[in-house]
Amino acid sequence: MTFYNERTGEILAEEDKVLIFGKKPYVDKGFVKFFVAFLRDMLEDEKVLKGPVRLFLYAVDKADFDSLRVTIVPQEAIKDLDITKGTFYNWLKVLLDRGYMEKIAVNVYRLRPFSAIKGQMSRALESEPDF
Repeated sequence: MTFYNERTGEILAEEDKVLIFGKKPYVDKGFVKFFVAFLRDMLEDEKVLKGPVRLFLYAVDKADFDSLRVTIVPQEAIKDLDITKGTFYNWLKVLLDRGYMEKIAVNVYRLRPFSAIKGQMSRALESEPDF
C-alpha cells in the first residue's frame, strides 16, 4: 500500500502485498512545469526575487491551467503568505508591471502564457534517462 501526502502527491510510505480497492490517488496534484526561458527571466530579476516570486508561486498553485486564470482574494493571500496588505499590493504591482500576470477583472488574473503548465509527474518519471 502506498501512502500519499494529499496536498503534494508525495509518496510518504509504501508497503508490499496489499490489495487496494477504489481509485488510484492523484499523484500529479501540484506538479507544474516551468519553461526555462521564463524561469531565467524571473531568476535574473532581482526585484522579483525579493518577494514577488512568492505571490507568483501562490498564484500558480491556485491557477486553472486550462485558462491560465487565477482568482486571488487579497485577504486570503495576505494571510496565507503571512505578509502585510502593502506588501501584497507592492508584489502584485511588480508582477503586473513585469507582465508575469495580467489583470482580467477584480481579483482575477491570468498567468503569463508559456510561463507554467500543469504537468504529470508520472510522465516526467517515465521520461527520465537510465544511467
